Amino acid sequence: MARGLEYDRQWGVFDKDGVAMTGRVFPDLLKISTAVSDGNLVLSIGAEQLFSIPLYLSNENRQPVRIFSGRTEGMLVSQAIDEWFSDFLKTPCQFLHINQECHRPVLAKHGGKEEDTVNFADQCPVLLLSEVSLSDLNNRLADPISHRNFRPNIVVSGHLPYEEDQWRKIRLGECVFEVNQPCERCVFTTIDPDTYQKNPDQEPLRTLATYRRNASGGPIFGIHLTPRELGNIQVGDRLEIID
Repeated sequence: MARGLEYDRQWGVFDKDGVAMTGRVFPDLLKISTAVSDGNLVLSIGAEQLFSIPLYLSNENRQPVRIFSGRTEGMLVSQAIDEWFSDFLKTPCQFLHINQECHRPVLAKHGGKEEDTVNFADQCPVLLLSEVSLSDLNNRLADPISHRNFRPNIVVSGHLPYEEDQWRKIRLGECVFEVNQPCERCVFTTIDPDTYQKNPDQEPLRTLATYRRNASGGPIFGIHLTPRELGNIQVGDRLEIID
């Protein structure tokens, strides 16, 4: 999909005012796992299945939503799911779905071009991470972390540390991606994906800030991409640097 990987970030939890709720403030959301099965999105906690939701919904009951400075609409899925999330997070919630009918542009300040759109991701359709760059970062940390702290869509191997900063266009499998920008990292990266606890030393942000900053001073790691030629990708595909 031009908006990113199929089914990726097409659902989200929002507060009563339509503002996105994430693990930055609500780390309990990390306890919920998702899977696609038999035409449904399945939400679970451990072995307990919570809900099974059709992947393709026809629902005109839309709500205005905001993800940082980006605005769009989301479709209400189920009052029962809203009530469950409200009880789980102890605050009023809405569980919403976005589809092609809900327009959300990739902002120009994030490298978006005219007609570029994105689902409920923070800024851009795809996030790529390099294993070599992660290894270099871990060599600087007292306690190594995994790529899961950064929540990438694509993880690549080979090349030199941070070489991905210089890429402008790449081919992976059947797809061609244009590089939007380095990804500025936030406090979400300090939350352990297994314990859901924030790192007391604010790592890896503190270390990244010593040697990996963008022009505005924010710590960066990984790159944002927008698909330009669509197709399938799979584990083991060769990465080609076009430009």
